[in-house]
Amino acid sequence: MEFRRVLVIDDEEIARISCRRVLEAKGITVALAAGGREGIEYLMRNPVDLVLVDLKMPGMDGVEVARRVRDFDPSIVAIIITGYATIESAVEVMKEGAYDYLPKPFTPDELLIVVERGLQKRRLEVESTALREEKAAMERNFVTMVTHQLRSPLSAISQYAEVLLGGMGGELNETQCDMLGRIQHRLDGLLNLINDWLDMSRIQSGEILSRLQRVSLSRCVKDAVDGFELAAGEKNIRCTVEIPPGFPDVQVDPFTFRELLNNLIANAIKYNREGGSITIRAHEKKDWAVLEVEDTGIGIEEKEIPFVFDQFYRGKAQEVRTQTGTGLGLSIVQRIVKAHGGKVEVRSRPGKGTVFSIYVNR
Repeated sequence: MEFRRVLVIDDEEIARISCRRVLEAKGITVALAAGGREGIEYLMRNPVDLVLVDLKMPGMDGVEVARRVRDFDPSIVAIIITGYATIESAVEVMKEGAYDYLPKPFTPDELLIVVERGLQKRRLEVESTALREEKAAMERNFVTMVTHQLRSPLSAISQYAEVLLGGMGGELNETQCDMLGRIQHRLDGLLNLINDWLDMSRIQSGEILSRLQRVSLSRCVKDAVDGFELAAGEKNIRCTVEIPPGFPDVQVDPFTFRELLNNLIANAIKYNREGGSITIRAHEKKDWAVLEVEDTGIGIEEKEIPFVFDQFYRGKAQEVRTQTGTGLGLSIVQRIVKAHGGKVEVRSRPGKGTVFSIYVNR
């Protein structure tokens, strides 16, 4: 696709014709308009990559034209021609959406340099938009493919393995049971990875913001903690909730916020020591409700903290490597928090434990 279409808007005929001669000599397609309204009407009916507009014109001036061009299509480049080349006027023009300005009088070379630079910006903007749209389409197709082509057959295989281990297909010897158990363990790992990746793909900030409602933080935490009672009991981990009575409700999407809590509590159990503890507390800080999940586990090295929210990142410590996991849990937490307009912080000391702090709107 060629990005060589320029609209020149100027109330001086000689200025319009001069610009057209210079630009057409370089293979640029040029349209002319004698005023702002005429130029905007042309823009509405015809494809344009760059608008070259005089700042001072009767009726609609160049600033207003730049504003309307931006509102119509932000990727169209607007360049202002001005005989009032002061810093103040340039700043004002840029605020209204202009890409650059060209002070009068200018030479043909100066005109070409500014226009070519603007057309290059337009090309990059359009190509970048197309790539983002293509990426979004690929992600949607990927989610569909993973859901139907991978998760379904893996779930079926896992169920068959479970049936065989239950003796429904006949008696198995110890070696066969061990092999089937390993198969099922690996399948569970794959299914967890697929489910986590689907969660990552489905967390869209716009959708979460549309589902926000005021909910009790205490109730959310209690429901999440109750779901991990068995897992915590297996490691003799004590879980304490310290949320003051009457703590203000928070503005969250209950479904994804519960998923956030599940990931944090699951990690606090998984990487905790036998007989350790988890403390979940809340306090107010300015406009934020701050929820902290603290454990007495293996902790995180300071040099690793900047990477813990990266997709598929897992710590280097041996205690981490021996635990099964996808490396997506904390990435999901961060994506959910950001989609809520909040933030997440982490403090940790190796061998002493970790504190995750979640900031959400009250």
